[in-house]
Amino acid sequence: MTDLDLTFVLPFSVSIVTAVISIVTVVLAYYDMKKRLKQEHDFSQSMADLVKTLKEELQLFRNQSSTSIDLERQKLLARKEETQYNRMKDVGKLIGWFLEHADDEE
Repeated sequence: MTDLDLTFVLPFSVSIVTAVISIVTVVLAYYDMKKRLKQEHDFSQSMADLVKTLKEELQLFRNQSSTSIDLERQKLLARKEETQYNRMKDVGKLIGWFLEHADDEE
């Protein structure tokens, strides 16, 4: 058998080991990058959902606010009508009192 020249084989084995390590490094970097992109995607999706929820809550608040403004207007209108009714009632009582006392004086 012939002797194997290690000086010839050694550079190839180092090259192969270096290539394997490089391939493993590239695969791990790819896996890490893919994982980070998925995390960023999930984060951006959750932020979009949060913004959507906040917009819906803001719209509900605006609707509720306009509803409460309408309710305040209705309450104010009811108080005005009640005050007007009480004035008319008092005027009616005053006219009745004048008519009653006018009959008594005659």
